Amino acid sequence: MQFLSANSLLYIRVVFLLTIVFYLITDPEGLCTAGFVVLMGQAMQVPLVQLSKSNPMLGITAMTFTSLAIGDVIPLLAQNFAYFESLVPIRLAGYFILAGYIYFVPTSMVSNSLVITFAFLEVWFNFLIFNNLRDEKYYRMKKFVEENAEAMQRAHDEQVRVIEEDE
Repeated sequence: MQFLSANSLLYIRVVFLLTIVFYLITDPEGLCTAGFVVLMGQAMQVPLVQLSKSNPMLGITAMTFTSLAIGDVIPLLAQNFAYFESLVPIRLAGYFILAGYIYFVPTSMVSNSLVITFAFLEVWFNFLIFNNLRDEKYYRMKKFVEENAEAMQRAHDEQVRVIEEDE
């Protein structure tokens, strides 16, 4: 079994998104100069971003990240794993494509240290979540088959079989 369940990883992702919101509102300069953000920016050879508290885009960006967090919390509280089993692979592919685009086109508008760091962390989180969701789905199906083996065998035995005779 895994060290962290998919449920725990999804909650960690929500906390991560809300932490980004907190730093965007209270200390955007600190977010831009965080060691990992600078390291990722320099490793990918993209420009470092400098934000100030007076930037009007911070409010809409914080609301976007809040919406992403709320969009995960509601299905998570409802234990709707089918939602995440279909959404997480799409997220993983989307953020992977974004990271690849930033790598291959370092002069684009989205190529900066904050976006590449966020895309990298999202790829990492979504890969872990995807892997754990697959494992948990396997264990749920295995438990279902073990609990209902007799009923499934009876249903199989009761099937109508058509036998054609050769003339």
